Amino acid sequence: MSTMPDREFLDRIDRHMEQGNEHMARGNELMEGVREEMRLSRELHADLRVFIRETNLRADRFLEGILNELRDLRAESQAQRQALLKTIDRRLGPAEPSPG
Repeated sequence: MSTMPDREFLDRIDRHMEQGNEHMARGNELMEGVREEMRLSRELHADLRVFIRETNLRADRFLEGILNELRDLRAESQAQRQALLKTIDRRLGPAEPSPG
């Protein structure tokens, strides 16, 4: 069994270390890209949350306005119906009891 001379052994270790360093550097570059994408994603989600919250508030105010208007229309309709029924009752006089 032959043994490898020390210099050759050390050269091989150095080459492996260089390759490892290159892989580590590339991995670090890729991770930096991932971190940047994550940062942008957090910003986008924060912006979307604000947009959605504001949109929901506007929609709530809009719907509340419609509900208030419908309540007013209902109250007006009931008042008009009551007035009409009173007018009819005055014109027709008291109702006759039904035979029974």
